[in-house]
Amino acid sequence: MATTDDYGQGVSVASLSDAPNAEALARNIANAIVQRSIMRFASASNRNATITAPAEGMFAWLQDTDLLTVYSGSAWLPFLGTTVGDKKNDGYEAKGTSYSTAFSAGSYEHCGVNWVAPLSGKVKITIGARVQNSSTAGSLVSPETRQGSTIGSGAIIESATDSIGFSHYGVTYARGTAAHLLTGLTPGASYNTRILHRCSVTGETAFFAFREVIVEPVS
Repeated sequence: MATTDDYGQGVSVASLSDAPNAEALARNIANAIVQRSIMRFASASNRNATITAPAEGMFAWLQDTDLLTVYSGSAWLPFLGTTVGDKKNDGYEAKGTSYSTAFSAGSYEHCGVNWVAPLSGKVKITIGARVQNSSTAGSLVSPETRQGSTIGSGAIIESATDSIGFSHYGVTYARGTAAHLLTGLTPGASYNTRILHRCSVTGETAFFAFREVIVEPVS
């Protein structure tokens, strides 16, 4: 009667009393070891078609997206996730004192990314911009994160606030960055993050250019 390996990993080992069967012996060992290694597949659909009954803890590398995935017991999820970023060089002016995408002059485009939460449910969000103001008032930028993959749409997960953004006060140009950790995300779920802006004083004008946002998975 076959037994299992000494490490409790479920690898079937034939006993001396079993009938000789080289094919069964090799297949039992190979199948048990392969599913406990990092398997490689052309795509997620190829993986799903091949592994119809995955077990928790299985790993699979997807060659089309260069992504390592792990089965959590209910779904295949990115193990480490992927760093994504966006950069917009356009310059524009804004007068609103609440965080938004509204602008009064210049050329504006959304600076944002969509991403998938890693297994840890944590990401690091970094933003940067060059800012200036028409007076001693402040020019501020901050990230906003929503559910879903469409930038600017979906339920707000984290609102743009001064505490997680970058600000500069005065008429001179300044470029700066701000980074923070966003936790409590649902592993495997889609999110989107974009940069919003505001001016600190009504009647003044804030100037923005060279904006950048980066979202990095954190283990």
